[in-house]
Amino acid sequence: MSQIREIKEANNIVEVISERIKLDSSGINFRACCPFHGEKTPSFFVNPGLQRYRCFGCGANGDVLDFLQNFEGVTFYEALKTLADRCGIALKEFQRTKDDEEREKLLEILNLAKEYYHFLLTKHEVGQVGRDYLQNRGCNSESIKIFQLGIATNSWDSLLKYLHQKKQYPLDLIEKTGLIIKGKNGGYYDRFRERLIFPLKNHRGQVVGFSGRLLSQSAKEAKYINSPETLLYHKSKMLYGYSELFREIKKKEQVIVVEGEFDMISSAQAHVNNVVAIKGSALTQDQVTLLARVAKTIILSLDADDAGVKATERAIEIVKEKGIDLKVINLKHLASLSEEDKVKDPDELAREKPKVWREAVESAESVYEFLMSHALDLYDPKTPDGKRKIINRLAPILESIDHAVEKEFYLQKLSAALNVKESLLKEDVSKFGQKKAGVAVANKEESVQKIVKSYQERNEEYLLFLLFAFEASLIKEKAAGLSNFDFVSNGFKQVIEQLLLVKGNFDLQRFASSLAEDLKKSLMDALLNPEYEKNAKENDLEKEWQTILSKVKKESLRHEIAKINEEIGKLDSSLQRTSEEESKLDQLLSLIVQKQAAIKKLG
Repeated sequence: MSQIREIKEANNIVEVISERIKLDSSGINFRACCPFHGEKTPSFFVNPGLQRYRCFGCGANGDVLDFLQNFEGVTFYEALKTLADRCGIALKEFQRTKDDEEREKLLEILNLAKEYYHFLLTKHEVGQVGRDYLQNRGCNSESIKIFQLGIATNSWDSLLKYLHQKKQYPLDLIEKTGLIIKGKNGGYYDRFRERLIFPLKNHRGQVVGFSGRLLSQSAKEAKYINSPETLLYHKSKMLYGYSELFREIKKKEQVIVVEGEFDMISSAQAHVNNVVAIKGSALTQDQVTLLARVAKTIILSLDADDAGVKATERAIEIVKEKGIDLKVINLKHLASLSEEDKVKDPDELAREKPKVWREAVESAESVYEFLMSHALDLYDPKTPDGKRKIINRLAPILESIDHAVEKEFYLQKLSAALNVKESLLKEDVSKFGQKKAGVAVANKEESVQKIVKSYQERNEEYLLFLLFAFEASLIKEKAAGLSNFDFVSNGFKQVIEQLLLVKGNFDLQRFASSLAEDLKKSLMDALLNPEYEKNAKENDLEKEWQTILSKVKKESLRHEIAKINEEIGKLDSSLQRTSEEESKLDQLLSLIVQKQAAIKKLG
């Protein structure tokens, strides 16, 4: 047995997938909303017997290795290594590529930098200034440990010396992590100096970059600087706190999105743990894709400035594509807050009034409600000019609402707020609500070209499903009746042949693992079909088997008759037939009669 196969068989696909998305039992299968495309009705199925998955919406399918590569966005080696580590198998046979080796080295360097910064903050005397700063910000020791906060000294080369001289990593490799910068004179220096350090992790919990918050009051430098875009770090995919708080987000199936690291940390300390932070106010397609895997609702708590509001508007279309709800925390309209508290950010509010922050999360309103309130606050709804500006701002947003009842609700509400007839408001929303160029839906999922199967192929697939629905002791007996059958569907004949070679008690998982990959896929297409499962549940299994078997055999006989008729047609086209051709024609006609009798016998 190859080591790759050994690793795959040592990892249960249901367990691996359920660690990442929520799976619900569905007969012999498990199902979920597909993590690879947006949908509201689950069409993603996992079969424990076959140890494979398939989405009937987008066509994604494969085994546990395929899932990890596609879900995590990792290389084959990284997926294999993850599974090997998970089941305690040491990789021996597999040869890494140069890219794999470089990625591993970069991750090693970044992890060492995290430990170095964290040690300086928590154990070294140079970290006292950072510890004092964090204490003043209300950040406790548990948060420092969980999020592995650190500190960079004011030295120009302390990290450089540690990684290059002590740990012996090449300068060009360290530069690729974004931790050091090459100067004009050819020398290198540390990117982060005299800053509080936040390690930035990907969704797998690996450190891929850093954010540094200035500790001194300097007008010359930016308050925050981040790692540059690298092979591993991509700002648009970053969700600070996601890997640490993943279980809380998954458990609650909703996530609060804030703008800064301290917003996220203070929220977690206030016991609102299903929270992540983004860089800036723009929620990206990649971030939403990641969140949609584990959350049914995204709650935004962005700055209430124009940039934050525009980011909220853009988020509507991105989130809509994933079929999840979008809400907003509107501190300005929270009754329990004083006017002074309403201008505070989540960090301040969560630290100073944690109970109120929890109330704010609980009272999050619909994104449409928030944008309507914002427009009514921005312009005077009593003046003609104000009414016009409010409608111009809200028309594209209201026009984008898909559900007629939901749209009607907000139109009625706006009609009352503006004191105008609903019919006139509808006219204006329709007229001015057309999307402008450049505001089209971002990265819409491409429609999947579905292969349309023939009547016979569908029945053969269903027959295969029914075969494996029988008790294990009956499967080989039923399969014996199909041994001489010519299937139209690719791979089905080979599956039956392999099945009849099984010795001893039948076990689906063991049988599936012995099949070639193309045969596994053929079997998976049949066994993971929810329509077949529904039909089998509603009918007596033996009767359903006999009914479909009869249909398949009859259609096969009709197909054979059609082929015979083609041969007869060729013989009929001859102007003068030989005696051999006459004899052949008689045989073919007799064969048709036999096959028609066989069809009649099947009922």
